[in-house]
Amino acid sequence: MNGIVQSGGNTIQPISGALVTLYDTDSGVKGTATTDATGFFTIPSPTPTPGIYYVTAKVREGLLLLAVIGPELPFSIVVNELTTITSAYCAAQFISGGLIQGDNETLQIVAGMNMNLVNPQTGASSTVITSPPNANETNAWRTTQSLANVVAACVLGDEKTLEDFLKLGNATNTITALGNIARNPASGVGGLFAMSKQSTAYGPALELQPDAWTIVVKVNDSGSDGTDGQMFAGPGNVAFDNQNRAWITNNVIQGTGNGTAYGIVLDSRGRPAADASGRALSPYTGGGLLGGGFGIAIDSDQRIWMSDFGWGSNIPTPNGGVSLFDSNAIPISPEPRGYTQDVHRVQGIAIDDSDNVWIASYENGHVVAWLGGNPDNRAIYKANRNTFKPFGVAIASDGTAWVTNGASPAGVLHLKISGTTLEVLFEMTIGKVNKGISIDSAGNVWICSGGDDHMYVLDANGNYLGGFQGGGTNGPWGMCLDGDDNAWVGNFGPLEPGSNFHGRLTQLAGINATQRLGDGLTPQTGYTLPTAGSPVTLHNGEPLYGENGPPCLIPMMRTTGVQIDAAGNVWTCNNWKPNFDLDALGNASNPGGDGMLIWVGLAKPPKK
Repeated sequence: MNGIVQSGGNTIQPISGALVTLYDTDSGVKGTATTDATGFFTIPSPTPTPGIYYVTAKVREGLLLLAVIGPELPFSIVVNELTTITSAYCAAQFISGGLIQGDNETLQIVAGMNMNLVNPQTGASSTVITSPPNANETNAWRTTQSLANVVAACVLGDEKTLEDFLKLGNATNTITALGNIARNPASGVGGLFAMSKQSTAYGPALELQPDAWTIVVKVNDSGSDGTDGQMFAGPGNVAFDNQNRAWITNNVIQGTGNGTAYGIVLDSRGRPAADASGRALSPYTGGGLLGGGFGIAIDSDQRIWMSDFGWGSNIPTPNGGVSLFDSNAIPISPEPRGYTQDVHRVQGIAIDDSDNVWIASYENGHVVAWLGGNPDNRAIYKANRNTFKPFGVAIASDGTAWVTNGASPAGVLHLKISGTTLEVLFEMTIGKVNKGISIDSAGNVWICSGGDDHMYVLDANGNYLGGFQGGGTNGPWGMCLDGDDNAWVGNFGPLEPGSNFHGRLTQLAGINATQRLGDGLTPQTGYTLPTAGSPVTLHNGEPLYGENGPPCLIPMMRTTGVQIDAAGNVWTCNNWKPNFDLDALGNASNPGGDGMLIWVGLAKPPKK
């Protein structure tokens, strides 16, 4: 393998005398070399690895550059400040002492995500980040350029500049510092922004100081070019299978209020997924799928269970059951309406360790457990459909389930299977317009209460632990817990006329945090994704609100589902467009938000 170590994107300067080390994450150091006067080096290429290859280049003490390559070595690579920051962000959850350590399968995700940001063979930004729906529709591309300028200031500046950066990153080398910044992007924001102005090596750079140094990749390719009406339009929730693919529910047909008959599955990079033979899996349809809602879960056989809620004038008598697909997106549930046994317009779905499928049947006030995944063998809890609107479901470690009630008065139920019924273990009136729910490793129950902008927490016995509003919480809808038991919350925002909501992602302190339970770990703005000036467009290039609608400069929309992949990337669903008045008036070009946002390296991966 050949390579060049250099500084600068716009004004390239070779770096001579750098010690380059090639690593295989499966077996360690594979070779070293020192760059010549042109920055060139060569290291004999080993065989492909089940892990990934990466290189470090030690410029001087504390100043290390980095390039994540992948499982196969190209003929040549470039190592520079841009490859350093993208690699460190993508590998942020696996950096220790300036090295990358983790299991082989997970590190493949790291390498793939890095290719969304940079081309390792050229050291330049990837076409993914420089093209819509990224480019200047968000600030992510410019964020990478500004961070590269920070590292360039260290390379080209004096020792004081490097010392200042390492202090901001709380580390003794640049790789570890960048990993710390990626995991804590709201720390030292002003100091990093000031440093980014010390170099103009990379551009275009940020013009305004960000709220946090997050890097976000937006993806909105469902596998359809839009001519068949199967683009992203209201992704509701997401679940990851054992191949790290993201299975996504989708509410409506873009530009209409009518429910879709398709779902979306993306690979770990956010591209439309394919099976082992290369057959396209996304978008997929059949099995009675119609108007996918908030519920999606994957059983032990890697079968995908999806809720059907059913919106719009194309569904005169919506039944809204459950659709089932195998791991190759082949429908198993029957046409034309899927499985409908005792369910009507389904929202949340969860699966316990016995493969019992727990279903929040929103419209008829039922919670149903299909025992062993058999719709004909079920246990049921029935309540008044006007006062009980089950929405979210979460499974406790003992196999019982907690279910939110989104009716008024809102609340939460704790249920267990008892023969053909679901026995109520605990019930509480709490919250307002309750939605998502999760259970942490200690059994504490986290409840999204969208109507009063609170996250409520109960212990495993139902004792009240608090209600929390920090970190930018506003209309919480979906949530998940990371590997440290901190809560990540998707905010839908207000539903009042006149609201035009800038989406945000909230993190709240969990039981293991040094902060108090429920404290906001994100700024009061939450983590946001600002525009860089270009209006948001759909995958087919049309404006978000249609050719006759107003331009939209809000790339992060009203958010529902939130999940974390095995590499610590946080995926959030752009479920509904920002302008509520257009939504409420039923503007034909508005219903259904656009795409998924992938927050690179941000969260501790969930425990396996």
